[in-house]
Amino acid sequence: MADIKWRFWQDITKRLVDRLDGTWAERVEAYPPKVLMTDSDGDYARMRVDVGQTGFFAGREFKTFYEFNIPSGQTQVIRIISPVNRIVQRLDFEIELSELRVELRTGGTESGTWATNLPILYVNSMTTGSGYSPQVSMQTGGVHTGGDIYDLFSLYSGSNQNKAISVSLSDASPEGYSAGTYYISMQNTDGANAVGIFRTRWEERP
Repeated sequence: MADIKWRFWQDITKRLVDRLDGTWAERVEAYPPKVLMTDSDGDYARMRVDVGQTGFFAGREFKTFYEFNIPSGQTQVIRIISPVNRIVQRLDFEIELSELRVELRTGGTESGTWATNLPILYVNSMTTGSGYSPQVSMQTGGVHTGGDIYDLFSLYSGSNQNKAISVSLSDASPEGYSAGTYYISMQNTDGANAVGIFRTRWEERP
């Protein structure tokens, strides 16, 4: 449809503005665009207010998890390769038994074979996502030494397996990181195997 214009009286013309909903108005009305309304702008339309970041709906938020079982005195490292900026929204370490020292590092020297890839999962897998593909990857299997420590965690559940309880530690305050390679070093400082789960969630900002 289009605006309607006709001669009203002598040289005076009148215009009806197309409201794009099958009706016309004698003036332009201040009305939000349809993309900002719920109910397809129908009878029950309201201003849309979604909970969460734009990155969630655009499909740029991801998560992963890793079950570990680290022998006494051993260290396991997770390597994170990020070619883009990212915002870490959650970082969780949970153990059911033993004591764990976790260092988050940059720099240093890596060696060995990083053969085990952690799954990179969409937080929002709805069909309305943008089709964005994750760029961050995580692997285990290699060794990392040295570097700068930019965060540190310590977990302890006790050494009696019959009475072991789950102890978790999380950093839920968002932190931004530039593109680069990062390492999560998990060292078992107790006498029993360190059994637990690592989880994290982040948004990529290409």
